[in-house]
Amino acid sequence: YFFATMVSATAIAALLATAGASVSAFSFQGSPTRPRTSLSMSAALIVQNKGGGHGELGFQLAKNLSSNSKISSITILQDSACSDSKEPFVSYASDIPDVKVVKADLADESMTAEDMQKLLGQSYEYVWDNASKGAVGAGKAVVDCAKAWDSKLLTYVSSAGIYQPDDVFPMPETTPTKETAGQVLYEKYALDNDIPFVSFRP
Repeated sequence: YFFATMVSATAIAALLATAGASVSAFSFQGSPTRPRTSLSMSAALIVQNKGGGHGELGFQLAKNLSSNSKISSITILQDSACSDSKEPFVSYASDIPDVKVVKADLADESMTAEDMQKLLGQSYEYVWDNASKGAVGAGKAVVDCAKAWDSKLLTYVSSAGIYQPDDVFPMPETTPTKETAGQVLYEKYALDNDIPFVSFRP
C-alpha cells in the first residue's frame, strides 16, 4: 500500500512495525499468490540513514520491534555517514543494546546485492528501508536482497515530497506523483520485482 501522513516518529514507527503484522488494513502491492503473514520468529533488517527525521524514525522502529517477542533478531544497516556523537545514534548502546549494527556507505552507488549480503551475512524475513532515495546503489541492492531472501515484506519509508499537490488537502493517495522522483522509481522497481511491498510516505 501507499500511505502519506504527518505524525510523530514514535507513532510512525509503531505503524511501520504493525505493517509487518497486518497489511490487510490497507491495499497491498506485491505478489498476489503470497498469503499475508504475521510476524513469527522472524529476523528483521532496518536500513537506516545518516540522521534527521528518518534517523529518529529508524531508531524508534528498532525500539518498537525490540519489544516484539516474535522478532528473533534485529539488525540495523547504518549509513556510516552518521555522527555517533549525536542522537539517536549515541543512544543505540543504551536503548537498543541487543540490536546488531552494521555500518556501510549507503551513498555508494556501486553497491550491489552481493556486497550487501557479504556485509550482513544472513537473510531477513522483514526489511524496513529507511534510507534509500532511489533504485540505484544501496537502494537497488536492498530490493534485490529482499527478492533473493524471499522476504515476507519490504517496507519502504518514502516521502510525501514525491506528490504534485493541487488545492486539495489533506492529499488523497490518488494525488499525482513526480514520476522521475527517486522514491517513485524505487517503488516501481520493488513492484516490478513482484516483492510483497509497502511504501509509507511521511
